[in-house]
Amino acid sequence: MEEASEADRNKTSRPYDGMAEFSEEHKQWGFQLLVTAATLERGYQAFRGRGMQVFQPQVNELGRLHRQWLSDLDSYKSALRAKGAEPKVLEYVNEAFGRLAERIQQLAN
Repeated sequence: MEEASEADRNKTSRPYDGMAEFSEEHKQWGFQLLVTAATLERGYQAFRGRGMQVFQPQVNELGRLHRQWLSDLDSYKSALRAKGAEPKVLEYVNEAFGRLAERIQQLAN
C-alpha cells in the first residue's frame, strides 16, 4: 500500500516534469529574452495609434531591437540544441517564444 502511494506521489503530473533543468547560463539568457520581448511589446503598444510618423526615431529603434531579439532568440535555440536539449524542451521553447514573436510582429505592423 505504501509503495503504491509513493509511486503515485512520484508520478509526473505536468508534461514538463522529469525534464532536465536549464543551466544557469541558459536560464539567464531566457530571462533576458523575456525582458526584451516585454520591452518590445510595451514599446510598440505605446506608439500604436499615436501617429507612428511623429515617433519614427523611436519606432526605428524598436525595429532594430526587434531584429536583434530575433537573432538572439535563434542563437538561444541553437545553443540549446548544441547542448543536447531534449526535443520536448525545444518544443516548449519554440511554442512560448513563437507566441511572443507573433504578438510582437503584429504590433510592429
